[in-house]
Amino acid sequence: MSFRIDPRLPLTGEVRRILAEEIGKALHHLDAARSRPEQALHKCRKRLKSARALLRLVRSGDETFCETENQCYRNVAGLLAGPREATALIETIDRLAASFPKESADDGLTAARDRLIARQHELHE
Repeated sequence: MSFRIDPRLPLTGEVRRILAEEIGKALHHLDAARSRPEQALHKCRKRLKSARALLRLVRSGDETFCETENQCYRNVAGLLAGPREATALIETIDRLAASFPKESADDGLTAARDRLIARQHELHE
């Protein structure tokens, strides 16, 4: 994902414009993907990571603004981390079961997966 900063315009204004676009896209992911909330969370977290990366790039321009915004986006990403991590663990178990069908035939992974799915549902509520 690349950002375009117009060098003719003030840097602070361009950064604010880009951040507004990224946050708008993050919110759009959450609104548009009600049927697959785990995918929406993943995409939203990626947008927040991009916004935080931009802030790190321009930090020297306005340190107070960048630190305040970075902290805000970090807090929001932290709130979304639990549900996303639960989904990632379920996907990992699914890949393990597919890659090692004989070893996973004893239902050990199934029990772990079922607990993770229950936890995921709790986190999405």
